[in-house]
Amino acid sequence: MLTNAPLATKITAITDTALAKDIVVATKTPRGKPPVESEISISGMFPDGDYRLFSATVRCNAWTVGVEYDRHSWGHFMGSRMDYVVEVLPFVLLSQPAVSDFWGNAKSPNQELVHGLSISPFGFRWLWRNDKAVRPYIVGKLGTAVFTKKAFSPNASYANFNVQADFGVLIKMTERVDLRVDPFVFFHVSNGYLAASNPGMDELATKIGISYRLGKKNEVR
Repeated sequence: MLTNAPLATKITAITDTALAKDIVVATKTPRGKPPVESEISISGMFPDGDYRLFSATVRCNAWTVGVEYDRHSWGHFMGSRMDYVVEVLPFVLLSQPAVSDFWGNAKSPNQELVHGLSISPFGFRWLWRNDKAVRPYIVGKLGTAVFTKKAFSPNASYANFNVQADFGVLIKMTERVDLRVDPFVFFHVSNGYLAASNPGMDELATKIGISYRLGKKNEVR
């Protein structure tokens, strides 16, 4: 009886220790939802020339500087990542004829500069090859543009609609920073007949900027 007691104690101790180890290994910390991918970019737009697609104006061009926020909110479509886009252009510089008629036709050889701003709260982005160094995308945006003077015609309006379509690429520079190049930008401004005259403006342009990926350091891809 005296020799069996220590043996039983030893077996019990070994069994309890192994069981405790198994319990610790089996316990896992639940993982939370992955963070939403998002980024913010600052870019400038430069006109490529005078074009008339849906408008009637001549010698009208615009330069812009703005901030765009892209958030991966809508899953994937046709093999691309779908993002929600919002943009603010605090600097819009419009060059237009100094004197024009009701229809926006130039009546003077001189040009004038008109300042404005634009806000586009409705937009989307299709982004391909999200895990690659070069990522092409297509962007569409809809918003409003307001100028300090009636734009394109003395019978037009201060407030206008702004429609944009971009094709570009993001080129990886660091884990957080990408070079953004949009070789093709369609930039349309018109008032949608909020006023009697609606000459509008169509512009093809190029946009260059820097994009910064948001999130904690260990969350950046």
